[in-house]
Amino acid sequence: MSNEKKEPILDETVVVEMRGPSGNAFCVMGAVADALRRNGKGDLVAEYRRRATSGNYENLLAVSEEYVNIMRI
Repeated sequence: MSNEKKEPILDETVVVEMRGPSGNAFCVMGAVADALRRNGKGDLVAEYRRRATSGNYENLLAVSEEYVNIMRI
């Protein structure tokens, strides 16, 4: 298994302020889902949400990074 990071599905960046409200799991999922819809990938939202909620917060961020670029501030 490789530790290399794959390119996300979308070339879009979602900013997550880790100590603020935008770092909330539901805010992160909403921002990623919105980005998918804006870019014509709305069909991936259900899959994304299922995968993102299948573990802890770190899993949520890791799965999110498979779909968009996450900028943690």
